[in-house]
Amino acid sequence: MSGDPLTCDPLIPWLQARGLDVTPYHLGNTPIQLGHGFCYRHIYLAWRVDLATRRVWILLVRRQGEQAGLVNPFAALYLLAEATQAVLGPGHALYGNVDVFRGSSLSGERLGRFYLRWTGASEPEPGWFLLAAEQVCSLRDMRKRQKHGLA
Repeated sequence: MSGDPLTCDPLIPWLQARGLDVTPYHLGNTPIQLGHGFCYRHIYLAWRVDLATRRVWILLVRRQGEQAGLVNPFAALYLLAEATQAVLGPGHALYGNVDVFRGSSLSGERLGRFYLRWTGASEPEPGWFLLAAEQVCSLRDMRKRQKHGLA
């Protein structure tokens, strides 16, 4: 892939084909673009693909709009993992700091346990999590695995 990774992000066409409105994500109110973002099930997620490190950096995850009740706050992450797997293939990972879930009532410690236990993430540095895209699965699938002794 050639060109500026901010204008040629390989995940954008896959996400747009599923009806998502993908927009540039900027540093605050500046013109400095850090990546792209989309809103899915009341969760806004911003990311940036780094092909050199085979990582999809999670820049921001936050609730968008009204509280969505029982909506899965990780649905957008699952969708990003699915896009990463479908477009980039095995060997690519989601990478981000546990604190990127802005506005969450979950503590960083609880989120960290979630990433380690439910997603099979590793923690290469304190508070930073690396999730192999091909290993990320829904909570429902993880519970099925646990029930059958596969997790």
